[in-house]
Amino acid sequence: MLSYIHAYHAGNHADILKHFVLTSVINYMNKKDKPYTFFDTHSASGVYNIEDERALKTGEMEEGFLKLSKNYITQNPDYNCYLNTVQSFLSENKYPGSPFIELSLLRKTDNAVFSDLHPQEFENLKSNVKDFVKNHPDAAKVQVHHRNGFEMLKSLTPPQTKRGAVLIDPSYEETEDYLDVSDTVDAVLHKWAGAVIMVWYPLLSHRSEEIELLVERLEASAQRFAMGKCVDFRLQVQDENAHVESKLEDTDSTKPRLYGSGVFVINPPFTLEETVKPEIEKIEKLLYREN
Repeated sequence: MLSYIHAYHAGNHADILKHFVLTSVINYMNKKDKPYTFFDTHSASGVYNIEDERALKTGEMEEGFLKLSKNYITQNPDYNCYLNTVQSFLSENKYPGSPFIELSLLRKTDNAVFSDLHPQEFENLKSNVKDFVKNHPDAAKVQVHHRNGFEMLKSLTPPQTKRGAVLIDPSYEETEDYLDVSDTVDAVLHKWAGAVIMVWYPLLSHRSEEIELLVERLEASAQRFAMGKCVDFRLQVQDENAHVESKLEDTDSTKPRLYGSGVFVINPPFTLEETVKPEIEKIEKLLYREN
């Protein structure tokens, strides 16, 4: 099933959590001179037009990144790097998805591997990456694949660089996605135990069992292959029974919707939890709404 289009949701609260953690991980990895490879399994279009009617229809960026950037100030360098990276795109009426956060922060000596199975999203991604590389001669080396992200990751790891990180964030449209994520993580760690793996997941009341099983399985993989090194971040912006996510005209208020999200990190940088967690708690207070 390939119906999910991220353009409707770019800049929402889930992107805030995902991209802040992502920025923190990349900044840490950049402290060492040795090159590394970054894998993004579900890259979508990579970057989005904030004046696109789909983004305007939901208004999720207004309640997400725009609200955050106007109301939250901190001295945290990773948060400010994330903020400045996004704002550099907003000045061109664009919002960066995860691949373009990565391309903005990776170095010329590093490698990026992107993948998406959705035909139109893949074509958008390929075109957007081509434009970025053309305008940024110091960009990382990039591969763009039209293939299943789970299959791509299992096939191409471990990379030649040995050092590397992964972002896995499928749409979770299908219940199989939850098991596919944990199975893929287990398979990758089995042959690449040192990988920094970030798994984004939704908080949905009608998927609570699948979510908790996913987290349990990720914790078990961390125990088997990474000496138990892991951290789980969650950003909740509503009560789990509120079920109000966007201003789509066809919104069914009785249908369970995204009330938050999580990012589970295996082999996290040793400073990640103390750097990110206090900021997430403050951001949650800012973005939380009652209904």
